[in-house]
Amino acid sequence: MLTSKDLENFEKAVESLRQYRRYELVDNKNRDLLNSLYVDPMDNDAILNLCLKDNTTVLIGRKGTGKSTVFMRMQNELRSKQDIITCYIDVKNIFDKAKRNYTTINYLGLREQSEVEIYSIQRKFIIDFITELIKEIEKSYASLWDKLMSKVGRAKQNSTIKKLTAIKERISNNEHLQKIELQTIQEVTNKSTTSISAEAGESSTFGGNGQVSKNGIVAGIQSNTSLQNKQSTMEGDEKQYNRVFARIFEVTTIIEEIKNVLEEMKLKRLFVILDDYSEIDQTALRMFCDLIVNTLNNNSDNFIKLKISAYPGRVELGELDRQKIDIRYLDYYQLYRYDKRSDMESSALDYTRRIIEKRLDVYTGKEISDFFDTSKVSVEEYYKLIFQMTLNVVRHIGLILDYAKDASLYQGKLITINNLFDASKRLFDERLRLFFREGQSALMTYSERIERFQLEHLNGLIVSKAKEIKSGIRTNKYEAVIFDKDRSNPYCSHFHVSTEYENLLSSLELNFFISKYNEMSNKSGKKVSIYSLNYGLALYENIRWGKPSGNEYRTYFIESPFNYNPVVNKFINETKKIQCSNPECNNVFDLEELPMLQRYEMNCLKCMSPKSVKEVPIYNDLEERAIEASEKSNLLEVEQYRFLSLAVLKGAEVTAQDMAQELDTSVQKIGWLTKKLEEDYYYLKKDRSGGSVKYMITDLGKEVVS
Repeated sequence: MLTSKDLENFEKAVESLRQYRRYELVDNKNRDLLNSLYVDPMDNDAILNLCLKDNTTVLIGRKGTGKSTVFMRMQNELRSKQDIITCYIDVKNIFDKAKRNYTTINYLGLREQSEVEIYSIQRKFIIDFITELIKEIEKSYASLWDKLMSKVGRAKQNSTIKKLTAIKERISNNEHLQKIELQTIQEVTNKSTTSISAEAGESSTFGGNGQVSKNGIVAGIQSNTSLQNKQSTMEGDEKQYNRVFARIFEVTTIIEEIKNVLEEMKLKRLFVILDDYSEIDQTALRMFCDLIVNTLNNNSDNFIKLKISAYPGRVELGELDRQKIDIRYLDYYQLYRYDKRSDMESSALDYTRRIIEKRLDVYTGKEISDFFDTSKVSVEEYYKLIFQMTLNVVRHIGLILDYAKDASLYQGKLITINNLFDASKRLFDERLRLFFREGQSALMTYSERIERFQLEHLNGLIVSKAKEIKSGIRTNKYEAVIFDKDRSNPYCSHFHVSTEYENLLSSLELNFFISKYNEMSNKSGKKVSIYSLNYGLALYENIRWGKPSGNEYRTYFIESPFNYNPVVNKFINETKKIQCSNPECNNVFDLEELPMLQRYEMNCLKCMSPKSVKEVPIYNDLEERAIEASEKSNLLEVEQYRFLSLAVLKGAEVTAQDMAQELDTSVQKIGWLTKKLEEDYYYLKKDRSGGSVKYMITDLGKEVVS
C-alpha cells in the first residue's frame, strides 16, 4: 500500500523528468542530485565522456532529449578541475531579451525603420551575449577562488576581476561604440560595393550613402546585376553586415583579452556552453555563428572549447572545421544507428529502464513494480511500451507518467497499461496538437501560418494513407502473406520514403508527429528511411502501432503498401511547383526531375540560367484559410497563446516558475508575457495573497484557447 509520502516522492521523480532545460535537481536539503540521477544515453557514460574531451562538441536532438542535462553533468565533473572553468550561455534567452529591450539606433541615418530595427536588435544581441559571457566567466572564476588562493593570492584575483569588468564596461558603453560606428559602416560599405561589383562582373550603379539593409551592408545599391548574381550578392551582403559588427565590437580582440586574463590565472581551458542555439531566427543565427561562434572557436589558440546544443535541421556551424568537431545525435535512430539492427531497440529499451529505475530509486527508494500493476503485464512490457510511446524523449517519459498517475495512483490504484494508453493520447491531444492550433489561432506572419497549414495537411495525408492501408489489409486488397497473421487489426503505424524526402518530413519530425525509426533497403535495393507515427497520434486515429513479432517480419515496414513516396509527391504537387525564375523562360519541371536539378545546383536545363530553378509555393485553399485566420481580432502572439493554453491545462492557476519550465524560457520572459496578457487583454489576473505570485486565468482567457 502506497503512502501519501510515496505519492509525493513519485510526483517529484516524474516532475524531474518532465522539465526542460537547466531544471535544478535537488533534494529536500537543496543538495544537488544531478550526479546521482544522471543516466547516459549510451553505455559507460559515452556521451558524457565525449563532452569532457578537449574538443568542440555539438549535441543535436529534439526538445526534451537531454542535451542540457548532459552539459550540466559535464559542468559538475569539470568543477573538480583547477585549470578549467565553464560558463553556460542561454542563447535564445539573450536574443529574446535583445528583441524586447533594444535601443533604436537612429543616429546612423538609415532610410527604413525595418533596417533600423534589425540593426538595433542584432547590435543589442551582440552586446548582451559578450556581457553575459564575461559575467559567467566571473561567476565561474569566483567559484574557483578558494582553489586558486594558494596559487595567485588576493591581489592577482582582484586584478583579474577588474580586467574582466573593464572589458564588460567597454562593450556596453554606447558613446564608445557610437564614435566608431559610422566610420566603420562607411569603410566596410565601400569594400562591400567594390567586392560585389568585381564579383558580378557587370556594371552597377552605386549611390555611396552608406545604408544598412536587412540583408547586409549596401551602399544604396541600385544594381542592374543579372539574375544569376542576386543570390550570391545577398549572401555577400550578409557577410559584410557581420564584418561591420566584427569591426565595431572588436570581437577577436575581446576574445584574445579574455584568454590572456584567464591564462594569467594559470587556467588552461574555458568551456563555453551555448544552449538553445537553434531557437533564434535564421538570419540572427547565421550572424551569431559567423561573428561569435567562429571567432570563439578559431581565434583562441584552442583555449576556448564550445559545447553546443542544437535541433535537427537547425545546425549552423559556419566555417567551423567539421573534421575537428565531435557531433552526436540524441534522438533514437541517430543515437543507435551504428548498433546492429537487432540491438538498436534493446539498447534503447535499456536506456528507458535505466532512466525510470534511477529516478524511482533516488526519489522514492522503491521499484517500478510498486507503482505499476504487474498482475497481468510484466515490468519489461511496461518499459517497452513507454519506449514506443516516447522513443526516449525524456520529457515525454515524464509527461506520460504524470498523466498516468492522475488516473491511477491518485485514485488509490496502480498504473495499468490502459492508463499509459490514455496518457499517450492526452500527450498528443494537449501538447503536440497545440502546434497546429496555434496556426489557426495565434498571431504569426502569413508565410508562417501557411507553413503550419501545409504541415497539418501533410500530416493528414500520412494518417489517411495509414487508414487506407489498414482497410486494404482487412479486405484482402493487399494479399501478401506477411499480412495474414493480423488481418483483423493490422499494424499500420510505420512507413518508408526515399531518403531524399527526409527534408520534407523534418518539420513534422521536429514537432514529434513522426519520428525516424530506421533505414533499410527496399525490395529494389534502394535505401529508404522508415518513419513511425507518434504513438498517441496512432491511438487517437485507431491505428495499431508497431509490427508483428518474429524474424520473419523484419521486412514488414518495407512492403509496398507502406511506400509513402506517392503521398509525399502528392503533397509536393499540391503545395509547390518547380519553375525557372528567368522571366524569359518560366519553364515548369516535373517533380521527378528535382533530384537531377539539385545535382546541377538548380541550374535551368532549358535556358541554362545558373541557379534559377526555384520551388514556388502553391497555396490553393490554404490561402483563404490563412487570410481568414489572420483577420480574427485580438490574436495573441504564439508564446502568449501557448502560455494561456498550457496554463489552462494545468488548472488555470500557475506560477512563473511553473510556466518558465513548461515553455522552456526564463522567469523574466514569463513576467513580460503575463504583463501584456493582464494589462492589454484581461486574460489573467495576479494573486499575491500567498506570498508568491500566482497567475489566475480569467473566463475570458479560457475562452480564447477553448
